[in-house]
Amino acid sequence: MDEYKVGDISSFLNSSSSEQKATNDLFSANTQPVVSVDEVYVKPLVEPVKGKRPKKSKPVEPEPEPEASKFPTLSPEEKLEIDKRTLFIGNLPLGYKRKQLRKLFADFGKIQSLRFRSVAISDLKLGRKVCLKTNKVNENATSKNAYIVFDHEECLEKALSKNGDMVNDHHIRVDRVVKSKQQIKDDSKNSIFIGNIPFAATEEDIRSALEQCGEIEYVRLLRDAKTNIGKGFGYVKFVDSSGVMFAMKIKDTVEVNGRKLRIQRCKSKVTLENTKKAKELKAKQKDEAKNNFRGRKSKSSDKEIFSGKFTKSKNKKFDSDKRPSKKNKQKTMSKQKFDKKVNKASKKGGVVKKGKKEKQ
Repeated sequence: MDEYKVGDISSFLNSSSSEQKATNDLFSANTQPVVSVDEVYVKPLVEPVKGKRPKKSKPVEPEPEPEASKFPTLSPEEKLEIDKRTLFIGNLPLGYKRKQLRKLFADFGKIQSLRFRSVAISDLKLGRKVCLKTNKVNENATSKNAYIVFDHEECLEKALSKNGDMVNDHHIRVDRVVKSKQQIKDDSKNSIFIGNIPFAATEEDIRSALEQCGEIEYVRLLRDAKTNIGKGFGYVKFVDSSGVMFAMKIKDTVEVNGRKLRIQRCKSKVTLENTKKAKELKAKQKDEAKNNFRGRKSKSSDKEIFSGKFTKSKNKKFDSDKRPSKKNKQKTMSKQKFDKKVNKASKKGGVVKKGKKEKQ
């Protein structure tokens, strides 16, 4: 290594411009461009979870107000008020139309609404609306029902006079939708229950079979809710109770389409409801007794037994006045005592019966 000499530093600092340029070029070659603060990457404190990116929350929009439906919800009081003005028409011909029905009841007052029900469809899978539009009706169906809503109850009372009228060889049934308890009782007095009815039988078949009993007010056959085919039982209401009496006399001889009908007296809904309630109460009491039973049930007499009012041997109240007299006392004895008495009586020359001794 060369030794340091005096004046080397000053000569280096005061060197020529060519040497200084070389040093400046050396430093400028290694310089980097200046980076702004915004472009600097800052590592986050919490790393994002791997997977799907979180969805951006959308601004909550106010819910639109529900549109007014065609059939607004009604309170029970409003429904009852409408039902009081509603008329039921049964056993209408299957091909009867709205205009014809409106014309039939137009004289009694203004009709608010009209609708047909209980049309027997042929295919349950398609649904009722499709079957009615495509006219896919059950072949055995011959009748349908309808409902008419009047503006006033007075119109309904007048329209009841149409009950039993003939419409295309059908006796129509015109009745109220809402009935009082007294009206239900009156209907049951003049009505009979009919069972074992053929499923294909109609109201006209039942009417013709029971016309001999008396004047019939209406015939009602119960039908299935989905298919509207008869369930095999129904009711017949006569004008007088004499029709019920005569029907009970010939109940074993009435037939429809080769099947013997089962005829019984009709019970009102009120009595049936009362009997059902009584049965339900008894069943509840039995269940409660089973759940609460823990050993023998205590009686009111148990306390009196321990207090001395009852005898311990017999669980009966002791009363000197009601003590059995000697006359009414049962005169029986065991076999041993009877044999002893027989021996004594034989010695004395008498005959002994059970409880008595008789001398010869």
